[in-house]
Amino acid sequence: MVKCSRGISALLLLLLFYGVSNAMTISGIPQWLRPAVERSLLAVWNEIPNDAYTDREATLSLVSERLFTGYRVRVKAGREEPAVFFVPDGATMQPEVKLTMPELRGECLTWFSNDISKMGDEVATIAGSVPQEALTWCDDILREEVRHIVSKHIPGWEFTMQIYIMPASTAINLSFRPTSQMVLSLKPEIYSRTLPVMLRTDLEARLIPELSMLIGVPVKWAERHRVDIERVIRASLEDRHAVENLKAEVSVKFQAGVTSGIEARVDSEDFMFQMWLSAYAFMEGRYPEAGIFFGYRPSWKVSPEFYVEELISLKDLDVLSRLGMRLNMSGNFWAGVEMQWPEGEYFLRFEYVPVKVRRVYGLLRWSPNLNEMEGVLGYRIDEHVSSEVYYNTLGDDKIGLRFTWHL
Repeated sequence: MVKCSRGISALLLLLLFYGVSNAMTISGIPQWLRPAVERSLLAVWNEIPNDAYTDREATLSLVSERLFTGYRVRVKAGREEPAVFFVPDGATMQPEVKLTMPELRGECLTWFSNDISKMGDEVATIAGSVPQEALTWCDDILREEVRHIVSKHIPGWEFTMQIYIMPASTAINLSFRPTSQMVLSLKPEIYSRTLPVMLRTDLEARLIPELSMLIGVPVKWAERHRVDIERVIRASLEDRHAVENLKAEVSVKFQAGVTSGIEARVDSEDFMFQMWLSAYAFMEGRYPEAGIFFGYRPSWKVSPEFYVEELISLKDLDVLSRLGMRLNMSGNFWAGVEMQWPEGEYFLRFEYVPVKVRRVYGLLRWSPNLNEMEGVLGYRIDEHVSSEVYYNTLGDDKIGLRFTWHL
């Protein structure tokens, strides 16, 4: 077993030595140019006759100098494949790189300008690592290197490169255009348990024009600047009077895409305000009503919410008033106690109220003294409309449907 292992090790070393010694070696050119040059040299080398009448190294040297202008090429014989040495024919010069900005607006122009601030120097360093004449045959290879630089700094953007070679200088112009995967529309969704729907709808409508600068930019680039975009959205919402007056805190999540999603949460730590209209079905004696809710949360350790709720019958304008206090038990679950007038009795109140739409919610109110119970199991269809299964022990029809329009 030991002899076998030693034999295998010796064979591996022999193969490694053979592979290294047989490989063509190239020196004198930058690393980014080497793979393409090596492929060309090997193709030429393999076409040169291997006989006693042909000086293969001299032939390769002659052909290489014609192929790779800007360099003097020296070829030395190796065991199987030669060693090739490139010597620049004259001094290299640093080109002048000009970056042409695309048509961008607002913050996007600043972000793009910052992204490409160091790109010109990187391109100039790579292009300046070869003689000026070499740019006449390595422009496609250089373009691929520039593509890597562009993808690193401004993902999602394509570019056009033009090289101008003059006797005493070299100029490289780069212009940019977005790829086909662009942001074409914005879909803002603002959620809040403290702002009424009409204010949230107004905030969404005002947000779209302010973010129109994103229309037409690449999706990948928008994702790169997700944090910057969220900062702009947050600042825009915080500047609104409704948000400022209610001392609301704003959190934003931006999802880049052809239709880019904007999900914002706007909630006040102190106030809550809601309005709605409701109508009943399959319940005799129940008439449409309007509701208004105003809550206040003092800065206490347990953070209770004190609230006033008014229900107004649209038939005879009778008013049902509630004054209560509730606590956030966990997540979207609330529990509390309230007084109701004109009865002047208290109710225990339990609620599950998700912030987002297209969610199930529930309400249970119970008065031990009145032996009255009210229950709601609803579904929020969109920002404005919800449908509910409604239960109340009062009246002949104890269960029915209720539809609510949130204002």
